[in-house]
Amino acid sequence: MKKLNKILDRVKRLLILFRMLITRDGWKKAEWMKKHKIFYHMGEHCYYHPYILPAEPSLVYLHDNVVISTGVRFVTHSAAWCVFRQEDKENRYIFRKGKIEIHSNVYIGADAIINYDVTIGENSIIAAGAVVTKDVPSGSIVGGVPAKVIGSYEDAKRKQLEWQKQFEGKDVEETIRREFEKNN
Repeated sequence: MKKLNKILDRVKRLLILFRMLITRDGWKKAEWMKKHKIFYHMGEHCYYHPYILPAEPSLVYLHDNVVISTGVRFVTHSAAWCVFRQEDKENRYIFRKGKIEIHSNVYIGADAIINYDVTIGENSIIAAGAVVTKDVPSGSIVGGVPAKVIGSYEDAKRKQLEWQKQFEGKDVEETIRREFEKNN
């Protein structure tokens, strides 16, 4: 019976991976994940673009209005214990894992890595490629390896509004394309 359950778990995981691969729209993917309770909790208005799930998706808690870009990885465990156990030839080391909690109004940029035992406070931005190893304070922007505070959420909102003024009454994509062609 144990062997059958193991096989069924593996098949279920493969079916979920297949669904993640064929669903390109991050809004639809997040709705499907929420409906099927893939994560411990997924709030309202979430976007999930990666096709990879963490090893233990039940350890991930997403609040409302969380946007997760492509290539983001949630690392819910460490396998260092395997090295320690083999080195010491003792069974005193155990599998270490921990939760990841992401509060409301958070954007996580492409290819960021969020490690276990991390909480990301509300109104935060994680820069692309950041490696988050510690809690992120509310209202901050973090970036780098390891991630450190590099700005504030409110400044990012203000800069976004300033930047988009150039497009008032214009087609954004067309304006950017023309600018690109002019410079090349």
